[in-house]
Amino acid sequence: MNGVALAYAGVHQIFQLALAAHEIGELEGLFCSIIDGPGKWGRRLARWVPPGTARPLGSPALPEERVMEFPWPMLANRLASRLLPGRHSDHLRSNSWFDRQAARWLGGSNARVFVGGETCALESLRAAELKGMKRVLDCPGVPSAALDEEALKAAATFGVGIATSSNSPAMQQRKKAELELADLVLCCSEFQRDKLMALHPHLRRAEVLPLWTDVDFWRPCAAERSFSRPGEPLRIIYAGATSLRKGIPYLLEAVQPIGDAVELTLVGGISAEMTAVLPRYRRHRHLPYVSKPELRKLYAHHDLLVMPTLGDSFGFVTLEAMASGMPVVTSRHAGAPVPDESWRVPAHDAEAIRARVEHYLEDRPRLAEDGERAAAFAAGFRPENYRARAAALFTELLSGS
Repeated sequence: MNGVALAYAGVHQIFQLALAAHEIGELEGLFCSIIDGPGKWGRRLARWVPPGTARPLGSPALPEERVMEFPWPMLANRLASRLLPGRHSDHLRSNSWFDRQAARWLGGSNARVFVGGETCALESLRAAELKGMKRVLDCPGVPSAALDEEALKAAATFGVGIATSSNSPAMQQRKKAELELADLVLCCSEFQRDKLMALHPHLRRAEVLPLWTDVDFWRPCAAERSFSRPGEPLRIIYAGATSLRKGIPYLLEAVQPIGDAVELTLVGGISAEMTAVLPRYRRHRHLPYVSKPELRKLYAHHDLLVMPTLGDSFGFVTLEAMASGMPVVTSRHAGAPVPDESWRVPAHDAEAIRARVEHYLEDRPRLAEDGERAAAFAAGFRPENYRARAAALFTELLSGS
């Protein structure tokens, strides 16, 4: 028996984890939906899927002969969404379909370690257990029960209705069963791990692997950057879903009393419950989702990113903004690291956000100083650093099996 086998229907970290195994010579195989390569379905389907789905970061470096595709669950989901407008994707059904096929593939594997992604690894983990493999579960999200509790608290504060759960009971049960089968759970942050362990205290082992950003892509913003001057409005930006779970009402409430001294830009789609909240606050502009190059330009002309989320296992935009040379304000319920804990504020606290904004309003030179500090800090979170940590875990698991 030898090496590491991995399977996941989406993108997330699985391609970087597979590349980490390949870089230490231990990649037996990766089972995925699609990948862009000669003779692969991903080459034919790249134009029909979202950017990055068929060619995520790190995938071109993987040996094509070790990557197997099973695109049909993903394609069926996308086709149904197009034929039936307004239909929600049935991720439970499609992920179960993918997982069953991955388990069959794993039945012929000689790997000593199996790595699966949350929501589509239940049957694969069972197959790996039968073959005596060490079982690793990559968990990209905050447990839904923890996030739902925070969302209901915010909904009561702002008098809006919200779905009581972000996951169906069947999906919650599937996630719980996957956790029980794992020898090792990979988390994105200490915040996420703490929430996970509180809900599942009997987990065998949970390790934190902080995620990464493409520092070289975001860095050009630093050279183009212009910060506001005293007397000009402080330009604040938020990027992501404009939703209650992201804590946006607290950000709106924070800047409202400051008046014309700030300009707030919200970038991203608007959730249903926010349609009742946004009209209460006038001091903001909204832009739809934009491409990464467009977001990079927006970062260059803003002073401060605020991430008031009620629960994020990591939050890529926080690291991206710092890599571009911009200071950030983030809630303590966001997993992304920051160079100074004073850059964090409590969740559900508009006054704490306002205090950090006023800190920069009163000391404009601090924007550039903290922006340089942010860029230097973010440079330590390159993809290769993530892979090095993953490779060390794989080496440990392989040596002990």
